[in-house]
Amino acid sequence: MYEMLVRKKALKIQERLGMRIGIAEGTSKIPLARTTDQVLNALRELYKVGLKAFVLPKELFSGIATGADLYKAKYGDLLKIKELAKKYNIELALRHTALTDQPDETLKTFCNIASIMDCRTFIIRPNFYAQMPQEQALKLVVYKINEIMSALRLDVKLGIETTGKMDEVGSLEDVIDIVKRTTRTEPVLNWGYIHARGAGALRTQEDFKRILDTVHKSVGAEWLQTAYFIFSGVSYGPSGFIRHVPIAQSDMNLEYLIHEAMSLGIRGTIIFEDPGKEKYILKNMEKIGDMVR
Repeated sequence: MYEMLVRKKALKIQERLGMRIGIAEGTSKIPLARTTDQVLNALRELYKVGLKAFVLPKELFSGIATGADLYKAKYGDLLKIKELAKKYNIELALRHTALTDQPDETLKTFCNIASIMDCRTFIIRPNFYAQMPQEQALKLVVYKINEIMSALRLDVKLGIETTGKMDEVGSLEDVIDIVKRTTRTEPVLNWGYIHARGAGALRTQEDFKRILDTVHKSVGAEWLQTAYFIFSGVSYGPSGFIRHVPIAQSDMNLEYLIHEAMSLGIRGTIIFEDPGKEKYILKNMEKIGDMVR
């Protein structure tokens, strides 16, 4: 009975907010899902509590190095996950946070995985050419993404995530630039990293509004219906991101983001990254419910 009430409340909040709410990589019981069974169990847990989005960790696919490995070893498992997510109406995304400066095979393989699993997006950080000047690295990132996406001809989108350190490619301006100059890409706003990169840039509701307005004007009105947010707690210094912390310890205000997103009529997905995983959302369900009233 309790789970049914929790699920009903979570679904109502998402309906009012106009966004799917979810978590990344695992649940409070298994924070990093490394096996098919662990992912299937995570999806069942999310369904019980009414959450509608999940980001699959790259570690789930550690045995897949090439397209041949994909079809030889894991294809059936990918379909199991896809079918259960579809049954439960849970949106899947795939995320790789540590591409090397030789990203071709990884990008191709993970794009294929995302396509097979009907993932909403495959999220990457555009900081993989770390050993060269930022301007040159940015140009090469654009070239590489266009090269890979043109060759693959898949429906899956590539999500370009904002990064947290000032000395790497991945500022909001960089991400917008990449999306405008590439095909089948979309911005993924990691609010913790935007905040950290500006050494505490998101202090007021107006700060969140400024970011949302910038993306809206730069990428277009269509983005308002398909936004993808990651909200996490971070500590930071003059150079940006230092480490992740629980959202409760962050000096960002989730309510500011919620209010501005709703005032713009934004639709899409928000992923909460917190050590408590789904328990953080359940613990704060009343607060989030008040924010969307």
